[in-house]
Amino acid sequence: MPTRRIKTSPVKVTGRAPEGQEFESHLEEDFFVLLRFNKNVVRWESHPLTIEWLDEQGRVREYTPDVLVEYRPEKPVADPVMVLCEIKPDFDSMSDRPKNRLPRRESEAENKLKWEAAERYAARKSWTFKVYREAEIRTPYLRNARFLMRFRERPVSMHRHQELMDTLKAHKQLSLEDWVNPLVSTNAQRADLLPTCYHLIAEGYVKVDLSTLISLKSVCEYIDE
Repeated sequence: MPTRRIKTSPVKVTGRAPEGQEFESHLEEDFFVLLRFNKNVVRWESHPLTIEWLDEQGRVREYTPDVLVEYRPEKPVADPVMVLCEIKPDFDSMSDRPKNRLPRRESEAENKLKWEAAERYAARKSWTFKVYREAEIRTPYLRNARFLMRFRERPVSMHRHQELMDTLKAHKQLSLEDWVNPLVSTNAQRADLLPTCYHLIAEGYVKVDLSTLISLKSVCEYIDE
């Protein structure tokens, strides 16, 4: 259960992910998209716990990290991989700031103390603590994830699904354009078939470099079972 409930705010973007986790900025929402897209993520919880830490004056303060993520272990018999996460905008970021507010200033000294406390807490539980900055989150990969999520649960024709996989298997790798074009004769047919390609990519049946934006020139690689 979250230890801190998020209230609606006139100066913050708040909401819930489809699975119910609460966010209080566009940046947290973006991070949730990455978690939802990642097939190795088992579950995650927003604002999962509160940690006490001492400030420079020796006063006890409280800090609530943004997310606790459980990742699938590399080996079936291994323990889950737990990562306690803090989501931070880049300094003076304009992305989530209302136009009538001054740029946000962070105290690096305070962050260092509370994040060290979070690292100690995580270590005691055999977890990892990690700070994710905006520059790590808002990348072409995020844009691809947002795009592909639309096709993940979309129903597809199993006949076209198998036809596409057989074609790619025969060539090992093809550009998206060269993968689709031999199977269609009109632009309308290509538009109908592309969503199945995107579904296969989103589900991980086909490998594509998602660090650059997907286009018809993107190389699609068959993944051997």
